[in-house]
Parts: sequence; C-alpha cells; structure tokens
Amino acid sequence: MKKILFFFCLALSFIHIDVMGQLVQPDSTFTYVNGEGTFIKLGKGEGTVINLLGALQSGVQYGRLDSLSKKTNNSNMSLNLARIYLTATNTRYGVSAGMVTDFTGTSPILEGWIAYDFNKRIKLVLGQKQTHTNNRLAMADERYAQTMGQTIAGKSNDGIAYGGLMQNFVGATREGGLFVETNFSINTMRIYPSFSITTGEGQNFFTSQGNMGFKYGGRLDIMPLGDFTKNNAYIAHDIYREAKPKLAIGVAASYNQKASSPIGSETGLITGIYDNAGVAKFADYRKLVADFAFKTSGFALIGEYVVSTVTGKDLFTNVAATNQLTAEVASSYYNIGSAFNIQSSYVFKSGWAIDGKYAIVKPEFNITGSRITDQKWASFGINKFIKNNALRIGINTNYIENSSPAFSSKKWINNLAVQIVL
Repeated sequence: MKKILFFFCLALSFIHIDVMGQLVQPDSTFTYVNGEGTFIKLGKGEGTVINLLGALQSGVQYGRLDSLSKKTNNSNMSLNLARIYLTATNTRYGVSAGMVTDFTGTSPILEGWIAYDFNKRIKLVLGQKQTHTNNRLAMADERYAQTMGQTIAGKSNDGIAYGGLMQNFVGATREGGLFVETNFSINTMRIYPSFSITTGEGQNFFTSQGNMGFKYGGRLDIMPLGDFTKNNAYIAHDIYREAKPKLAIGVAASYNQKASSPIGSETGLITGIYDNAGVAKFADYRKLVADFAFKTSGFALIGEYVVSTVTGKDLFTNVAATNQLTAEVASSYYNIGSAFNIQSSYVFKSGWAIDGKYAIVKPEFNITGSRITDQKWASFGINKFIKNNALRIGINTNYIENSSPAFSSKKWINNLAVQIVL
C-alpha cells in the first residue's frame, strides 16, 4: 500500500506545479454530476480536473443448494460494495493519477496508478488497475455489473456479480504492471490496440514474489460505427441509451509465465509441481478471449468467449521427477477449459431495466479432480436506475448447475440490492 501511495503522490507532485497557480484563478469550478461524482476544475483552459466519487451497495441474499440428495437453505445481509474513487488529470502536461479504495476486504487500496499521455493517441500507465487481457465486462468497475451481488476486495466469492465465465477464468480483474493504451481512426471506425506487461499474480503488484515470471498480454478493440458514449463499450446495460447503433468487436490474449495460482490472478496458491531437479516450479498459463457488444436506444447485447490452456517443459508432480505433468494432470492444478457468455438487457427511458444472461462452462478434461467442471449459469434481473445511475435498486435470481464425474449440484441464489453513487 505504501508503494501505491508513493506512485500516486509522485503523479500529484507533477500536477501540483500547475495547481498552485490555478487555485487563485476566479474561474475554478466545483460541480456535482449525478452518478459520476464531484468534479473540481482548477483554472481555465487545460487545467487540472479532480474527480471524487463514492459508491456504496448493500444487499440481502437468499439461496438454496441441492447436492448429494440434500437441500440446504441460507440467507444473509451484506455490504456488497464500499469504495472511494479519486482521479486527478492535468491535460496541459498529460499527467494523470488514480486511486480506488475498497472497504470490504483487508487491503484498503484496490487500485493505484499514474499515467502519462505522450499525445492523444498513446498513453502509458504504471501501477495496479483493471487489465485489458480479460473479457469485455471485466474491464468495467463492479458498480456497473449487470447483476448486483457481493464483492470482497474486488472479487466475487459466489460469482453472482461476475457470472460463470469470469468466476472460472478471471477471478480478480485488476493487475499490476505497465500498460500501453493506443487509439486511432480509419474514417468513422475507431481502433483501440493495447499492450501490457504485468506480474501475472493479480492484485499483488506491491508484494514480494519469488520464482515468478511476467504476464504478457494485449487486446484489440474495433468499433466500426464509431465510439460509444463514455465507457459504454465495456459495461453491461446501455445506461446512456446510445442515440445511434454502436458495435464493438474485441480479441485479447495473454501468456502468464510461472503462474502460481489456478487462474493467474493470485500468488502462491499452487504447490506440488517440480522441475527435473526437484525444485518447485509452475506451468505457464495461456488465455484467449473474443467478445462483442452491440447497443442502441437502451438495448444491449453482449457475447464473450474464453479458452485457457497451460504449457510447461519438463514439469513433474513429484520431487523424484518420475510423474510427468501432462495437460490432463494439470487440469487439477489450473483452471483450463472454455466458457461462453451471452447476455442482453433493455433500459427504458423511465430508468427501469430488465436483463438476462446465460453462460456455459466446459472443462478441457472431464475427469475427477478437474478444477473446471461442466456448468450452466442463468440469471434474470430487474433494475431501476435513478438520477443517472446515482441510485440503483435491483433484484435478481440466479441458477447454477454444476456436474462432474464425482458429483452434481444445483444452486439458486436471489439478491435484492441498493446502490448509491455520490
């Protein structure tokens, strides 16, 4: 956390040079925008803009699990989301910084980054933020999730806030490292290539990690009908009600060297893999993503596909190096397989919204012990957006079917939640 604060303060020191001269300017403004927080603009022209926003979501959940011929009911109340977002941007010098605090987990800092704009086409970001190598909806903050549910420190324990694809192949959506974001146009078409080198250990950028490699990734987004409104290309609902049809098509890929967790989003969770000298090692985790988003006049349709595999040379499951780590054996260590997610929603002019989604998860090897099992996820929800998403009330019902050679289960989870964004 201290290092995150250091990077954030470093960026603010650059911005501070311009801010001190702007504080005395009579044209500085203080503006509140519903659903987007408070904007403090210092000075005229291309000055410094500070955006401060808070989000709080609380909910009630009732669920039932049918497994091993037994039915188990459970219910709970929870604080689903409790965050403060702070960004500072100075257009004149091309410097910006951001920080997100999270009060649902043990670590209060969820994001911390600094960025430099070389020009309007190229941006360099250093720190911990949401990565672009996952599926489309993993690039948006959880307050925009189609299904409201509990998150703890930026992760979903039961998967309801994320869905089957993200729960099995993404986990934590944030990573620490170096990010390069670019954009250009061909007539009305907008193209967004991005690249990154991260630790490959999820939200652990500022912790010591031994015997690890890096994660190399990239993404390409093409928007043939032009830009979406604000961040609408990466969120579930069409809360901005696009005036004209908008389409985004994207592909992403990543190669995570020496991944020490099943999805490459944690650190130090895997044990029992060795090289031919009996030294503890890890396999490399690979992921390929393809997705699209179409939105117009409140209607949204989003599709996502992911496939993950592992690779590694001369890896074994015993110190004596006699038991080879094959792809089939690796399925008990890593989440390897594929998933497809399709979801749709419609936001009425009144702010009412209906939505549904369906996901299928398939293991690469349908064997006992595989971390990925055959799964079907389905959900339906009704939401009410008030004052430009400043207040949101929603109810959702979710069905999860899970089957493997060793067991099968069915689960119903129902949520009622209220979210306030100030």
